[in-house]
Amino acid sequence: MDWKYFTHEELACQGTGECEMEEEFMEKLIALREDYGNPMIITSGYRHLAHNSSIGGAKNSPHLYGRAVDIKVAGKSALKIVELALRHGMTGIGVKQRGAHEARFIHIDDMPHSDDHPRPWIWSYNHW
Repeated sequence: MDWKYFTHEELACQGTGECEMEEEFMEKLIALREDYGNPMIITSGYRHLAHNSSIGGAKNSPHLYGRAVDIKVAGKSALKIVELALRHGMTGIGVKQRGAHEARFIHIDDMPHSDDHPRPWIWSYNHW
């Protein structure tokens, strides 16, 4: 299944090809993309548990639930994505804006508050 602006292939697990994105999350992502007004390069969408483990992803990552994406973006555009993510109900924002430009990204998710996922939450990645 493709969504407006996003293909199954770009959102599918890079290890298994499965794509189980949560529809409510996708509605928020599409609305964010419409407000952004530019293409967004998704570097990670849905992740199968085995693939997530193999790449060292967080044990209970929102990617496992189809409720997160990583967007390749840097600089002023990254700030715009963060602003829009908050406006569109995203509750988790991870920032990687150091190092090589091609490796910079913003993680966004809409996980509800829980012991495993305290929300709202913003963090920066320390692996550069």
